Amino acid sequence: MNTTTDELRARLERHLGFLAQDTDNLRLIGEVADLHLQLGEIEQARDLLENALVRWPSHPTLLSGLANTAMASNEPALAIRLLQNLLASGQHAPAIHYNLAYAYMYAGQAENAKQELLKIIAAAEELPQILLLLARAQHHVGEMNDAIRHAQAYLEKYPDDADGLGILALLYLDSENYEAARPVAEKALRAKSDNLYALITLGSLALQTQDIKEATEYFEKATTRHPTSGRGWAGMGLTNMLCRDVDKAIDNLKLAVTYMPDHIGTWHALGWCQLLKNDLADAEESFNRSMEIDRNFGETHGGLAVVHILQNQTELAEPEIKRALRLNPQSFAARFAQSLITAKTSPQKAQEMIQGILLSSASAGGESLQENLQRIMAKQPPSKGS
Repeated sequence: MNTTTDELRARLERHLGFLAQDTDNLRLIGEVADLHLQLGEIEQARDLLENALVRWPSHPTLLSGLANTAMASNEPALAIRLLQNLLASGQHAPAIHYNLAYAYMYAGQAENAKQELLKIIAAAEELPQILLLLARAQHHVGEMNDAIRHAQAYLEKYPDDADGLGILALLYLDSENYEAARPVAEKALRAKSDNLYALITLGSLALQTQDIKEATEYFEKATTRHPTSGRGWAGMGLTNMLCRDVDKAIDNLKLAVTYMPDHIGTWHALGWCQLLKNDLADAEESFNRSMEIDRNFGETHGGLAVVHILQNQTELAEPEIKRALRLNPQSFAARFAQSLITAKTSPQKAQEMIQGILLSSASAGGESLQENLQRIMAKQPPSKGS
């Protein structure tokens, strides 16, 4: 047991003693519940708060605490409902809006989170974490310039804050400002050696230079310290592809989509790996999952076209190519599929050509498959499990 846990346990014991002598002290009830949560004792916190609510129904402090227990027990929908009810009852403290926005983010509702935070942006002077959560929400909805501006504003107040630095580094990465991303990520790691976003940023930069050793180190650390990070597992998958270890890439990319099921770029990476293994049914399923997320993403139609060509169904591939090129005239997958048809290749020859584009530049698209997938990863907004 580490010192921090010992200190929390000692504080809890003291507060329980105080509460035994002052059972009607709502402030103490809230503090004891919070200490239980910090120690991972969710049921104890919930029982304490629910018992108190029997005596003080609809008390905002108790309901806010109950919302926190809902978040801790992976029930964001319950937290959202509790906090919405608080606001509807006339409680409008900035902390309630902030907690609701946090619950929205946890539930994958970034737009709702953004709108909630904009209502209290004037309170950022007293509650500066508003700026950082707003930056994350705007990142998720693709408002990169505003996200960077708010992350920078937060760091003006807390220039050495690891979380703020990590988020800004990732924003720079996904805005393709690689020169700015690296020093910010490195500073974040000096402040906190396991900062997730900094590890992902530096791992992604290593991928771009095909530094397999460095990419592996960063992504292994990211997935070890943060095992539910979809983007960490996706980075491991792309690193495996760079090593031509397609089987391991598939395993890691499957983990990535488990934690990040609405991220198109990861489904594309998985689909291409399955194409490389000639697992056509699985590849088709991966591209279809991408289609469910966004029917207007050209690369998905192009990927399905490649699948159909390998299935010897050119008549199905051609309309997909047309759709892909209409949506994106530079579509890597569509132009590659087009080259397969133009060359009148057999499915077997097409499979050999797919193997050849894993590292080499494709003449149709002017970039390698690896480069294309990295670009899609960065361009697609992150999802809940990023």
